[in-house]
Amino acid sequence: MATNPMQRKARNSFLLGMLIMLIITGAIIAFLILQLTNMKKEEQELQASYVKVYTLNRDVDSGEELTSADFTEAEVTNTTAPTDYITPSDLGTNMIAKISMTRGTVLSREMIYIDETVTGNDVRKQEYNMFLLPTDLVTGDYVDVRLLFPSGADYIVVSKKQVEIPNIAGVDSTDTISIELSEDEINTLSNAIVEAFKVDGAKLYVNKYTEPGIQEAAIPTYPVNYDVMQLINSNPNIVNEARQALWERYNDSYQRNEVINPAVTNEDADSNYQSNMNDSISDSITTRQEYLEGLSAQAATTSTSK
Repeated sequence: MATNPMQRKARNSFLLGMLIMLIITGAIIAFLILQLTNMKKEEQELQASYVKVYTLNRDVDSGEELTSADFTEAEVTNTTAPTDYITPSDLGTNMIAKISMTRGTVLSREMIYIDETVTGNDVRKQEYNMFLLPTDLVTGDYVDVRLLFPSGADYIVVSKKQVEIPNIAGVDSTDTISIELSEDEINTLSNAIVEAFKVDGAKLYVNKYTEPGIQEAAIPTYPVNYDVMQLINSNPNIVNEARQALWERYNDSYQRNEVINPAVTNEDADSNYQSNMNDSISDSITTRQEYLEGLSAQAATTSTSK
């Protein structure tokens, strides 16, 4: 059926209006979709810009051991986080502060020495009272134990051991320390003690590391004698690496034959050893007695206060 011009014009106008409306609606929808996409992208970028780090919840000194209890979780932006920040997987390892740090410091691997080794089955805490100690030695310090002969020969017996000083009635012991040693180190140090006792003027002394967090352990230089070396060689508790290192020191025949043996085999050696050993035992008994008396006094004070 034929339509008049007015009807055709009205229909075309309607179709054009619908087309314009669809275009505008499509544009609005596309704009909203684009905005939503951008918002999601920005949100993802914002989330991605934050990383989980760990900060210290107390001040620590260089060389101090750290545990997970010393850390607090925090979130910082990628731009402020260290590139080598500590991750949760690091918390199960042994950690030592390389430098002194203040509370709130964001931890990185540059600041922490991470030791993934496991304490050996042969490691024991040993107590000694025959070393000359630095006046400023405190629990937590790292030290070498050295043996100095009157000739001037100075040997490192064991290296980089963390010290614990027994506390007696609230006061640190003046002559006794505890250190953790492996089986080969125990034998080596025992040999050095015997030989130090035999030589009049010999000195077993302790010196401290100034920056234990960043200083490597010194290489021991003291060669044990033949009898101790044979004992070490037959001891199943001593690992092959340690045994090999001891053999290499022992095979330095000049140090043993020309420097140490003449000093420990003179006619006064045995009497010097007996006298020094008796003094050490007596000092150990006295220290133990003072410790027990201190415990009793503390228990009595606690009981009275209740």
